[in-house]
Amino acid sequence: MPILLRMLILTYGLVAAAGSQAVTVVECVDADGNASFMDKCPPGWAKKSEKLIRRGGPREPSLSEIAAANPIIFYTVPDCDACDLVRNAMTGRNIPFRERDVQDNAEMQQELQEVSGGLTVPALKIGDRVLSGYSRDAIDDALADAGYPVEGAENPITLPPEDADADSDDEFDEDTVAEEEPEDDIENPDDEEEDL
Repeated sequence: MPILLRMLILTYGLVAAAGSQAVTVVECVDADGNASFMDKCPPGWAKKSEKLIRRGGPREPSLSEIAAANPIIFYTVPDCDACDLVRNAMTGRNIPFRERDVQDNAEMQQELQEVSGGLTVPALKIGDRVLSGYSRDAIDDALADAGYPVEGAENPITLPPEDADADSDDEFDEDTVAEEEPEDDIENPDDEEEDL
C-alpha cells in the first residue's frame, strides 16, 4: 500500500476515533527517511511536525456575536402586563435587549413610530424584524430567525446602560450576568397590546 494512502487512512482513523473535538496528528520520520502520521512517534523515529485537527463544522456563534448582528430593542411603558410578558419571555431565555420607556419621552415615541409604524406597546425590534403586542410564538420565531438560542443561554449577558451620547448599541460584556429573574405568576394571554 502506498505510504500516502496509509497516512490518509491513519489520519482519518485518528480523527474518527477521537472522542473530543480535536486530535493531534504527528508526522514521524524513521531512520530511512520514510514519513508516517501517528498520534505519537515510536522509539527510534523523529518528530517532523505536529498538527491539531478539529472535527465538525464551524463553531456556533456566541450570544454576544448574535446580539451584535441582531440587536434587540424593547419599547415599553410602565404598568403594562403585556410588556411584562415580553420582558419575561426575553429574560427567561437570558436574551440581551435594550428597554426603552416611551411613556413620557417624545423622542422615544417618535423612534417607536418610525420603527413600528404606530405607538403600540409592547413593541420588540429584533434585528430588522418588528413585533407589536405579545405573542410568545411570534417572539420565539423572530428570535430563532435571528439566530438566538432556543434554550436559555448558559452564560447570559446584560447590556450596559444606554448613555444619550453613546453609540455602542452593539457592544456586550459576556462576563456580566443577567440580574432580572422571570416572574412565574403572570398570566399568559394569547395576544395583548396597549396603545399610548
